[in-house]
Amino acid sequence: MPRGSGFKRRHEPTVRREDRPMAPLARIERAFSYSGTTGGPVPKGEKAKPGKRTPTAEERRWMDAIVAYGCVACRMDGNGVVAPCVHHILSGGRRMGHLWTLPLCPGHHQDGTGAPGMVARHPYKARFEQKYGTEYSLLIGLRAVIGATA
Repeated sequence: MPRGSGFKRRHEPTVRREDRPMAPLARIERAFSYSGTTGGPVPKGEKAKPGKRTPTAEERRWMDAIVAYGCVACRMDGNGVVAPCVHHILSGGRRMGHLWTLPLCPGHHQDGTGAPGMVARHPYKARFEQKYGTEYSLLIGLRAVIGATA
């Protein structure tokens, strides 16, 4: 639009840091280390998201241990260690806490946006639980393998 035409340009909304696309290397680093992304306080000038809090040292140890273990569903399928994201178990639509988490790989078993033929948790909870068991049973088995205090 030419200048001086009498029309004001609409203000473009600023994109928040968490909404910006992440570089591929940053995504990989985030998947392999949970404590490096949430260990500190909320940066000055930014508000913490409601209902979310920084994990304690014990919770960070647990989440680091499950990320190092790999996707629990991929291991059950025989795919070996696949880099996961931390999936929080819900009860009544609310997170139960950082100790109630499972390692699920994004694209295959967490959100179902990747490989066809994989059963993902979020769009297909009933099919996921039919194939792998309930989230609680997966958590109990994971705690037995990794140990209650990682």
